[in-house]
Amino acid sequence: MEQGRDRYRDEGTPETAQKAQRVQQGALARMFQLGHLSADELAWAQEIRQVAERIARDVTIGSFSLETRVDQSRSGHGTFFESLGAVRAEVAYSNWRAALPQAALVLAMIVEDVSWRTAAIRFHVGGARAKKLLLDALGTWPDHCRDARETIDEADLLAAQAGILS
Repeated sequence: MEQGRDRYRDEGTPETAQKAQRVQQGALARMFQLGHLSADELAWAQEIRQVAERIARDVTIGSFSLETRVDQSRSGHGTFFESLGAVRAEVAYSNWRAALPQAALVLAMIVEDVSWRTAAIRFHVGGARAKKLLLDALGTWPDHCRDARETIDEADLLAAQAGILS
């Protein structure tokens, strides 16, 4: 070992090594490693998960003070107005999910990172069917994103937000 280097920086502590041995890759990452998912499909699954988690975060009930959240000055438009990209992603997600024949099964695999075998058992379908539903669902994601980009523009977003404000 090089003089002056800390061996734990490169190798980690014994506790870190022990934890690393217990870490399991996510189900979708394993499917990618085994060649069952393409890099695009894995990326689309991650996009879907992020949108689903953002929507879930937005609808959870929490405690907060209205006094600290209400901004009477309308100078910070960037903080008040939702981004066009986020709105398009949520519209794409809503349309994508509505088009799924078995949404709960597909979402379990994508959002909860449940393996296709476990999802098949949980939802009482064959393993091959669960895997096909996942692959078909991922394959339609880009189409829903394109449709949302083509149908929702900044003017639509501003009009909707103006309706909320009035």
